[in-house]
Amino acid sequence: MTRNRTLTFIAAAILCTNLTGCGTIPSYKDLGNGYVEAAYTRTSFSEPPAHRFELRYKKGWKTVTIWPDTLGIHVKNSVALFSGYAASRQPDPNNLQDTDLRLFAVNAPDLPLDITDEVLSRWTNKTNTDVVKVFRTASYFKTKHTENGLEFIFATDGPGIHVLVNWDQISDIMREVKEKGVVRKDRVWGTSYIEKEFKPETTDK
Repeated sequence: MTRNRTLTFIAAAILCTNLTGCGTIPSYKDLGNGYVEAAYTRTSFSEPPAHRFELRYKKGWKTVTIWPDTLGIHVKNSVALFSGYAASRQPDPNNLQDTDLRLFAVNAPDLPLDITDEVLSRWTNKTNTDVVKVFRTASYFKTKHTENGLEFIFATDGPGIHVLVNWDQISDIMREVKEKGVVRKDRVWGTSYIEKEFKPETTDK
């Protein structure tokens, strides 16, 4: 019986690792200023390796998770700007675990700030564009370094949106979201963050 039990545990461990990558020991990359990137690799006999990157922050002898699934982390002084997969704003009724890529900034150990809508709102004010349409169709794509700061790129149903910002503007955006935002908990990850509520009115642009 003991032997059968042992074989069962081994088989379950192998199945768990192959299907979900559970038990994977992460590798760590120090990003500076207390920020750490933890990389998880899931292996499977039937699929290519899958990678997940988690943003953490050193707090004493431990690290705390800022966001569990990230891409493109940019650190400047005490601020980390990153894109992270968060619960979809328009989830598939058959799959409430759907995620979208969102734009975040954090000054750890404070909560991360979802700055996606604030960035888009400021861009629509500057370009005299219909904010309702932009909110409905734009989705964050990626961030690029520029000579003076960063470029946020959003995909749309037309020409993409390119937003140029410097780090002073990012600080102002973060301050706005933190002061006027509300604390939310992501329904997929259970991670807390702050987001500013927007109730834009439709325009005739």
